[in-house]
Amino acid sequence: MAIDIVPLSALLDKYPKEKVVEAFSSFSSVNSDVEYFLRDRCIQFESVGLSRTSLVYATYQGAPILVGYFAISSKPLTIKKKNWNRLSNSVKHKLMPIGYRTEMDNYAVSSILLGQLGLNFQYRDKKLITGSELLSLAYSEIKRANEVVGGLVVYVEVDNEPHLRDFYIQNGFSQLLLKKPEDSKTSKTQPYLTSNGQHLYTKKIKDL
Repeated sequence: MAIDIVPLSALLDKYPKEKVVEAFSSFSSVNSDVEYFLRDRCIQFESVGLSRTSLVYATYQGAPILVGYFAISSKPLTIKKKNWNRLSNSVKHKLMPIGYRTEMDNYAVSSILLGQLGLNFQYRDKKLITGSELLSLAYSEIKRANEVVGGLVVYVEVDNEPHLRDFYIQNGFSQLLLKKPEDSKTSKTQPYLTSNGQHLYTKKIKDL
């Protein structure tokens, strides 16, 4: 079975925008954000340079079908000072050599954001590609981008779902955790939350 990675920009150069949008209308995901981004936002983000989307096609019964996609962007991981001070020393040591202080006294880590990663569940029962295989394809593009724009960390922001946590940890990501106050009687750490209330996972690009 052949797998092809097609940049969204290549589709937009070859076909009218309306036809590309129509082709994405049947994409189905258990994650509404993943579905919404492909159907309604990816072309806009592409046109203004916020991200680059890659479409993954597999040959099935002699025809190419869209089995998944991913979107990446060069975006520093910015950590507020108050949260930086609650990171463990080991995490600080991991991030400090590749970070810098901003004018707002926050910390910006040179990074690449894996903004979207989605399987087309319309073909899930065909088992044409797994989530880990799709992630590996994204790694290849991230490493190519890294050669051009730099960055030592890839990160993802995901909803607080056990299957997502397990997926990324099993694929070598580390969840960013904050230390709780010393007088806390509960767990000693808590998840770092983004402005959207999502959990954050990181992985060094050299380990991809």
